[in-house]
Amino acid sequence: MATQDVPDPDPSAKRGSSARAHQLVIDHIEALIRHGSLQRGDRLPGERQLADMLGVSRASVREAVRSLRAIGVLAERTTAGPESGAALASGPSDALTSMLRLHIALSNFTETEVVRTRLMVEQWAAREAAVLASREDIQQLEGVLEEMERPGIDRARFNALDSSFHAGIALTCQNRLLGCLAGALRDAVERHRLDAMQALGPWEQVAADLRAQHREILTFIAAARPEAAAEALHHHLGYMHPAIVDASRRGIPHRGS
Repeated sequence: MATQDVPDPDPSAKRGSSARAHQLVIDHIEALIRHGSLQRGDRLPGERQLADMLGVSRASVREAVRSLRAIGVLAERTTAGPESGAALASGPSDALTSMLRLHIALSNFTETEVVRTRLMVEQWAAREAAVLASREDIQQLEGVLEEMERPGIDRARFNALDSSFHAGIALTCQNRLLGCLAGALRDAVERHRLDAMQALGPWEQVAADLRAQHREILTFIAAARPEAAAEALHHHLGYMHPAIVDASRRGIPHRGS
């Protein structure tokens, strides 16, 4: 990517404290993507170039690049020489989900804010899925549930399939941005969700309850009942986050973490 393609950073941003340097680099890379100056497969400007341009240390640039590479926004080029180094990942959906997830995490939104937003997004997705899901979509979701219903499944595998099920619902809506947003919101409360699953009781009973809830959601989607599917989704998230979801339904502010 040519140097002249790089949008000029906000000069006032350079005066921020060193604590903001890591985020400043990430914000600038995001701006490159947003303005179309950095596209799939493009190599990032050099470490020294970014450091001089943004008025931050090269260590801050390296930290930001490591963070973006870890979540899949950037990938390491395998070629040697001047074409080596970090480049924008070729999978746009994965990169967008990763960027959304990173911003949710770095913006310090509370669990309550994220769960309530997830509730609105996923209820809408459930309604859309009940109208738009094809027979193939239903079969794919059914296959995920069958895997979740295998005897002796452990918590980690179950959780991965749980993610696939919710992502699958969003993807049936023929809206890739919705799928990315739903995935990012769900991943943002990963730790809280796993803690909640452990606090609900013995794993066998929790798994049985979750299977039944997922089965109910899919039944209503397959039957083309949008409001019933949304209500079943609400019940499911209420099981995982009872205080937050119950307060949301009753219009009561929740002062959770």
